[in-house]
Amino acid sequence: MCTDGSAFVCMNNRVVIRSLVTPEGCLVAMDDGAIVWRPTHGTRSQIKLEAIATVLLALKGPTGCYDIVAIGDSNGGITLLSLPRLEEIEKFSIDGGIVRSITAVQDTLGKYLAATQDGSVWVIGTEVPGRTLLLFTHSSPITSLRLLGDKILIQSGWNRHTYDWTGATTDEFDGQQQFKVKATNRANRRARILESEQHRIQQKQPLMLDLPAFG
Repeated sequence: MCTDGSAFVCMNNRVVIRSLVTPEGCLVAMDDGAIVWRPTHGTRSQIKLEAIATVLLALKGPTGCYDIVAIGDSNGGITLLSLPRLEEIEKFSIDGGIVRSITAVQDTLGKYLAATQDGSVWVIGTEVPGRTLLLFTHSSPITSLRLLGDKILIQSGWNRHTYDWTGATTDEFDGQQQFKVKATNRANRRARILESEQHRIQQKQPLMLDLPAFG
C-alpha cells in the first residue's frame, strides 16, 4: 500500500512525503531525500538519495516476501534498493522530469515501466538495450500507469488511455466529458426544482376580490 504526502508527519524536523506499508515493515521517504525502513521485527535501516522520492513500489521475491523497492525521484532517477538493508541494486536515469509512476513488467527479471511528468513512458532494466528505452510519449502529464496483459493503461487526470507496446492508442475514456454530462444533469435538476417551487408559491397566494366600497 502506498500513500502520498497529503497527511504530512514531522520526524526530527523532517517531513514524510511518501510512505509504503508491507507485512514486513514500513518504508518512508523524507523531504531531504532520506529513505527509512522500519521493520516489524529487527533493526531500522536508512539511506539518503540525491533527490526527493516521488514514487515507491515494493516487489515480492521468490520467497513471497517484499525484498526490493523501486524508487522514482524528482530528477528522473529510478533506484532499486534491497529490503531490509536498503542496499543499492541498480540505478537508472530517464528524461522527462519527475517520475510519476512505476510498474513492474511481469514474467521478466528486473524490467519496469516508468512514466514521467512530460508524458514519456519508458521501459528500463538491465536486459533492456542501453538500460533505458523510450516507448512513446503521451500528450499530457501521466498520473499513473499499469499493465493489463499486453496493454499499457495510463491515467492522466480525469482521462484514461490504453496503449500497446508500439505506442498506438487502442482505447480512450474522456472523464471530463462524463463530468460535464453530470454537471449538466445537476443543473437541469436544480432548474426543475426551482420551477416547481415557484409554481407552488404562486398557488398559495390568496385570491384578491373586488370589495364594495361603503360611504
